[in-house]
Amino acid sequence: MSLSGTFVETSAGRVFVHRPNPGRGRPLVLLHGFMMSHFYFRDLLPALSAIYDVVALDLPGFGESDRPAPDRFAYDLPAFARVTAEVMTALSIDRAAVLGHSMGGGVALTLAARHPEKVERLVLMAAAIYPLPLPRIGRLLLGPGGPLLWRYGLSRAILKREMRREHVKDPAPITDEFIDYFYARLCRPGGRASAYAALKALGALTSETSDPGRVRAPTLLVWADEDRMVPLGLGRRLERAIAGARLAIIPDAGHIFHLERPDELLRQLLPFLRDETLRPIAETPVPPARSQGLGGLKAAS
Repeated sequence: MSLSGTFVETSAGRVFVHRPNPGRGRPLVLLHGFMMSHFYFRDLLPALSAIYDVVALDLPGFGESDRPAPDRFAYDLPAFARVTAEVMTALSIDRAAVLGHSMGGGVALTLAARHPEKVERLVLMAAAIYPLPLPRIGRLLLGPGGPLLWRYGLSRAILKREMRREHVKDPAPITDEFIDYFYARLCRPGGRASAYAALKALGALTSETSDPGRVRAPTLLVWADEDRMVPLGLGRRLERAIAGARLAIIPDAGHIFHLERPDELLRQLLPFLRDETLRPIAETPVPPARSQGLGGLKAAS
């Protein structure tokens, strides 16, 4: 069962928002990864919502939000960032700390780069912004027979196997309840088409993006040391590309480290969010090579 929430009308239809304590502290927007929703942040919510006005939204196509057809919504990072900005405006949130994981990290970075007035500080957890080393099933799904395989071949059992194999080091958090929740939402009308459009957009990520070099908000990068989906080398590359960014490493964990080691994540995260000395980086040009994270790329990849 999803957590309580409300719907916000956007250009992509209704977006579901879980906001447990409106007005308590500064706003903190949470953005989930591919095929996930607000629900997989649940282990972090008690600690965060005790201090912050947490706004955990379901991006279009996922969770409880509407699933517009791919010919009406792009399902790429800029489209998701635009809708996130619309949600913030609708909720009268002028500026917020923004935390995103995986695909949601790419959305958060894009929001900070293209709508800097919206982002007070930025937390990128295993952010998908550069080309990803897709696992075998990902390469198959993006191949010639991918659409049919996605529509008819992606079963609950395969989803469970792949998530336990590729997304975590310790498979214990990927319970049957967890799989049932997300598989049920994938199978809702329009769910598979929406998710496949987002998968294609992730598969088309390019090294040529200049968005990291445009980020001015104080930035914390958080990566697991054994992430196979978005490897630590990409985190180090992003650290070089975002002026003033700091990289924190979660040991002994995989891609969804906030499920495996939530206490360690909070230990790294809360001091950054509470630090009153942090200020935006001055508006100075960033050379193109640095903004794309190309310096020392060979060693980091």
